[in-house]
Amino acid sequence: MRRVMVLAFTAWLAGCAALGERPAHRFYLLEPRSAAATPQAGAITPAPTTAASFYDTQDIVFSRSPGTRGYYQFSHWTERPQRVLQGDLAARYAPAREGYILATHLVEAYHDAAAAPGAARITVTAELIERTHRAPVARCTFTREAPAASHDAAGAVAGFNAAAGTVLDAIVAWADRETAARSTGSPVSERGRNCDPSLTTRSPPAPTLAP
Repeated sequence: MRRVMVLAFTAWLAGCAALGERPAHRFYLLEPRSAAATPQAGAITPAPTTAASFYDTQDIVFSRSPGTRGYYQFSHWTERPQRVLQGDLAARYAPAREGYILATHLVEAYHDAAAAPGAARITVTAELIERTHRAPVARCTFTREAPAASHDAAGAVAGFNAAAGTVLDAIVAWADRETAARSTGSPVSERGRNCDPSLTTRSPPAPTLAP
C-alpha cells in the first residue's frame, strides 16, 4: 500500500511539473492601422462581415509551406477578426435607410511564415448591394500583406494590424468611388474586374514590438 502511495505521489509531482512547463496562452488585439482619413458618411451601410470557416476562429493562423495552414497553439485573438473588420467599417459610415449595403467576407488571414520573419496576409471580398431591390451591383476582392516584426505569432500581430488597416482603406475607397460614380450613371468597374488598382499591396513595415 505504501509503495502504491509513493508511486501515485511521484506521478502527481511529474504531472504538476509537466503542466508548469506549458507556455501560457496569450491573447492579442487586432487593431487595424489606417493611413487614410475617415471618409464622410455616405449612403452605405456595412453588413456584418462573414468569414471562411477555417478563419472563423480566435486562433491565429499560420502557414509554414504553400498550401498548408495551421493554428498557433498558444496565441489567440481577443475577438474573431471578421468582427473587428466589421466594427471598423461600421465606425466609418453613419446608418442609412437608402443607398447601398456593403457586404464583406474574410477569405483568409494568416501569417505566411515560410521564411523568417514572414508576412501577415489578409484577403477580403467586398460587394455592394442596392438596398431597395437587394441587387448586387459591384464586387471586388482585396489582398493586402505587411511584414511580420518577428518570426512568431507576436510579430505576425504587428503585420496583421498594418495589413488590416490597408485592406479596410482600400475597401472604403472602392465603395465610395463606386457609389459616387453610380449616382451619376457611370459605374467605375464591372463586377470583379479592374476594381483594385493593386492586386497585392505591401503595407509599410510593422513596428518592432517591445519585449
